[in-house]
Amino acid sequence: MTPKEGGGGGRREEPKGPRRGIGSGGARSAASRLRAVRIALAHDLVRAGRILERRGMIAADQGDLSARIAGDRVLITRRGRRKGDLTPRDFVEIGVAEPPDSTVRTAASPEHRAHLAAYAARRDVEAIVHAHPVGLTAFALRGHAPDFSRIDEARASLGRVGFVGYHPSGSDELAEAVALALALEPAGTPPPSVLVLQNHGALAVGANVEEAVCRLEIAEHLAAALLLAERG
Repeated sequence: MTPKEGGGGGRREEPKGPRRGIGSGGARSAASRLRAVRIALAHDLVRAGRILERRGMIAADQGDLSARIAGDRVLITRRGRRKGDLTPRDFVEIGVAEPPDSTVRTAASPEHRAHLAAYAARRDVEAIVHAHPVGLTAFALRGHAPDFSRIDEARASLGRVGFVGYHPSGSDELAEAVALALALEPAGTPPPSVLVLQNHGALAVGANVEEAVCRLEIAEHLAAALLLAERG
């Protein structure tokens, strides 16, 4: 028997037909991981909305919450949703560079431009909460950020609080101003994690949803304390 006829020392023919590779399985695994991330982030954002409403930092459908899913994809609250009653269905996925005429923009919160600009400006930002807490909003109406430099808790947890001058809500101008303020690092100090928006409210960023919420809670607590101290 010759090698060609299939003897033990001959060359074996490759089986015909489609070959199974790891590509499709890897893609399915990656998609499953992304779905799991979306579900987990949605639950984190639902909890954040309830905390903010319970603390009196947000009312009715005011404010907006978001988290980065991966890279250039973001989960953000839908337009017109009451933040204390959110469910995992009350979010839309949107790209950081979403086309201007995308229908996704019409479903997302009116403030989505500021969120997307913030994610583009700061790769370390994984979550953003925007609300209208009374103390910080009082400073927003005064036209300046609160000075927490004397308070140990602020130095350890917040650092400098940034300020954004007035621009109409939901506008490209506001988004550009927010991105600029978040990226600003004067005199070598870290960029701010909390911004006061003139005549509007405040927003906080974080490495996760919990950190962003905690930063806004701490900033509001200290802002209220400063306002009380001024009355004394």
